[in-house]
Amino acid sequence: MRAFLAAALAAGALSVPFALPAPASAQSVLEACAEDIATYCASVEPGHGRIAACLYAHETTISEGCDAATGETSDILDTFFARLREVYEACGPDAARFCSDVETGGGRVLACLKENESEIDSACAAVIDRAPLPADG
Repeated sequence: MRAFLAAALAAGALSVPFALPAPASAQSVLEACAEDIATYCASVEPGHGRIAACLYAHETTISEGCDAATGETSDILDTFFARLREVYEACGPDAARFCSDVETGGGRVLACLKENESEIDSACAAVIDRAPLPADG
């Protein structure tokens, strides 16, 4: 089950089915967090939110300026992880049962769950009803 959560998060298999506020500009965060990035995230390859995730992982030790600059982003990530936990708890068993052979990423696990909606747990069905499928492409 933990593999499902990790794969869903890493591969973007599940969408966050609600609007999130736009975070502070990336440039302002990079400027405010330059020293923290050098200290905590120097080995992290930039892109796909990896630097933001690294700063989030070190939120208790980053500088006050960086903390202020990333506060909104941290709130967004807290909301995202709470939502992802809800999806995992509601749909993990059904994903393992019906979609274990489905490659993660691109919304494929979510599509599989929707295809099996008549057989999945009602709590999972309620969660995926709110989750949009990613656009083909």
